[in-house]
Amino acid sequence: MELTNEQVLQIDNYVYVSGVKFFDVRSEIVDHFASKLEEKLTANPNVDIEKEIIEIHKNFGANGFRDFIEQKKKSVKKKFYVLTLRHLKTFFTLPKIIISTAIFVALVFTMNLLVDKEMFFSILSAILLALAFRLLYNVNMRDTNKHTFLVLSLTMHFFNVFYLMVLIFNLFTRNRNNDDFLNNTSNYTQIGIFVVLLLFYWSGESVFYQNKDEMKKQYPTIKI
Repeated sequence: MELTNEQVLQIDNYVYVSGVKFFDVRSEIVDHFASKLEEKLTANPNVDIEKEIIEIHKNFGANGFRDFIEQKKKSVKKKFYVLTLRHLKTFFTLPKIIISTAIFVALVFTMNLLVDKEMFFSILSAILLALAFRLLYNVNMRDTNKHTFLVLSLTMHFFNVFYLMVLIFNLFTRNRNNDDFLNNTSNYTQIGIFVVLLLFYWSGESVFYQNKDEMKKQYPTIKI
């Protein structure tokens, strides 16, 4: 027996009040509840919906939805970074390796034009910091009317990982002495690291927007 819109909304409200704020996770749980309730109603049309919802909830264990959400977080996080690293690897195979090489060569050419190598690497550090704070801005300046999706909330985790890498890059730059900036091997190595960080950021953001497009297709009536 198919549930009415009011009954589905009742389940959704119950799941939301129970602490499931992520819309995509909540939708999955609501579908599970709806399927179980339809079976119950088919067997007994007079079943008490509220009591059955509570009974189904008990099947999730003593921690309610908490363990399920944590499991989903781990799964989504793993998938996000697998896709990000897979996207990053494409920049080191044809044809995208041409882009990576072009960026590296352009940076080496620019560095060689400048007398002050320390300033050059300080600029690179500033670029990475700007990208990091762009990520932070995207995380914190969201429209409060929009629903929160677990698959998109990883922007904050990605920011933390990327920002840590940027801090290490900046620390390395500050700890280099004047003589070390005359060492081309060290300079080329640091430029290479910068390119990898740049492409890592690019890859993570690409995966984020891919996930966002998927959510828009899956939930066309929901503001994302």
